[in-house]
Amino acid sequence: MKNRLYILIISVVFVTAVETIYGQSESASSILDMNYPYPKSTVITGFVMDTVRVSIGHGDNWAITWAGDGKQYSFFTDGTGFGLEKEVSTAPVIITGNPPEIHGSDIKSPTGTIPYPAGQGSGKVSGLLAIKGVLYALVRNLNPQGYPKGTGSTLMYSGDFGKTWNWVNWDWPEIGYPSWLNAGREYSAASDDFAYFISPDGSSAYADYSNIIMGRVHKDSILFKQKYTFYKGISNAQSVLWGTFEDRAPIFTDPQGCFRPDIVYNEGLDRYFLLMSSPYGEWDWWANENPDRKPHLGIFDAPDPWGPWTTVAYVPEWGRPENRFAPHIPSKWISRDGKEFYLLYSCIPNGPYQFNIQKCTVKVLE
Repeated sequence: MKNRLYILIISVVFVTAVETIYGQSESASSILDMNYPYPKSTVITGFVMDTVRVSIGHGDNWAITWAGDGKQYSFFTDGTGFGLEKEVSTAPVIITGNPPEIHGSDIKSPTGTIPYPAGQGSGKVSGLLAIKGVLYALVRNLNPQGYPKGTGSTLMYSGDFGKTWNWVNWDWPEIGYPSWLNAGREYSAASDDFAYFISPDGSSAYADYSNIIMGRVHKDSILFKQKYTFYKGISNAQSVLWGTFEDRAPIFTDPQGCFRPDIVYNEGLDRYFLLMSSPYGEWDWWANENPDRKPHLGIFDAPDPWGPWTTVAYVPEWGRPENRFAPHIPSKWISRDGKEFYLLYSCIPNGPYQFNIQKCTVKVLE
């Protein structure tokens, strides 16, 4: 299968609506405020998504990181990537170029490619991070004994840009969809020496939970489970508190759904962006019933990885009738001033089952 690139002009009505809601019409904004889980951002006052969509490859989820060699590395799930003969559960790829001229290529990696149904519980990568020449992949869907399908997570790592992967000998049966915080090229924009990750507070990657939790580990100790700590709140002296998994407290709450979130640092704006999308319409893969779930795209910003959060964009029924989910903001495609970036997302069953990107522009309070 050839590596094909598709450019689609999406209905201007959707983008016009987004522009109207976020920054132009006070009456529309005040109505939608009732559904915001957090107040509107005081830093970012407008949000517009471009009408052009670029789509390449085959698969979904597309965890992505920017490595020291200047390339972006990603994992697709449940697909053929950019030319595999048959579908696999997950496999590594390289993304090159800059939008709209982007390209993908498969990495030949017997240890990083997980077929199904064999392998590590048909695991799928949910988070990817490059630090000091090493790629760290958080892997979900371990299906540990005693837990329902689609639960649990662990870690694998590569020191040769995705060709060879090794597994740690531990897991998190209670964590269903962990995703690393990315911050610039090879994590160079990080504010401290810790690597951070987030996950919905639940064991399944197929459930729409209400809370998001955060863990962290020193970037020299990522392979050691006992070195990880979890956010447990803010002290009376306004210090951040870290403890065991049992001590955890949410960094973010939205009863309307926190499905497959991601987090990235926008260096130009000096803000952390948290994003998630609960897909529109009927979806056959839910592991739970959330009566408060509402299909939406949510983008939130904060001065620190744990908050406090404000709302950049909250788009009800985003992409209707497409079923969009697993949004990311690739670090390499954030402009120097932070005001432009690309939103990467997946679609299933309606919409292109590909690596999909659209350009976004934010207006900042001067």
